[in-house]
Amino acid sequence: KFCCLTCSRNQTFCHSCIVNAHQFLPFHKVQEWSGKYFNNTSLEELGFIWHMGHGRQPCPFSDDMHAWENIPMDTEADFPLMETVHGPTIPTKLTIVHSTGMFLHNIIWCSCPGVDCQQYLQLLKAKLFPASTTQLQTAFTFDVLNHFLSDALECKTSASSFFEKICSMTNNCFPV
Repeated sequence: KFCCLTCSRNQTFCHSCIVNAHQFLPFHKVQEWSGKYFNNTSLEELGFIWHMGHGRQPCPFSDDMHAWENIPMDTEADFPLMETVHGPTIPTKLTIVHSTGMFLHNIIWCSCPGVDCQQYLQLLKAKLFPASTTQLQTAFTFDVLNHFLSDALECKTSASSFFEKICSMTNNCFPV
């Protein structure tokens, strides 16, 4: 029912398999079969959650490492409520700009005791450069920053032209 345009268009996946297969490939473009044709969708729409820290696994908040699998869902957001030492954790929506486009992802921050909980530092450890250190809404991959630097130095591309290019790569018909 789902395929990844970045991996291979010839292979189809079920809902859970495409999300699991892309745990470490969050910047791939996926599509869903409508019955007649493939529609663009996103990993975020399919329920992909990017966990900061712990190898992209949920924070271990109890002795049972799989306790997070049995957590009740938040009825409003359809996300699992994760109990941590600081209370329930609800994912933060974050726009991430990558060389292949802009992606919206659900982020759950590490809140383990003794861990530096500053979110912008967690993004930097995940090789994402935050646009702000206070109100995190956007981050850039180091790949897109290197891509922009190369374009700016070699082709004299302005920041606004480069951003328009990334927007058209995200959705050529309806750029952001």
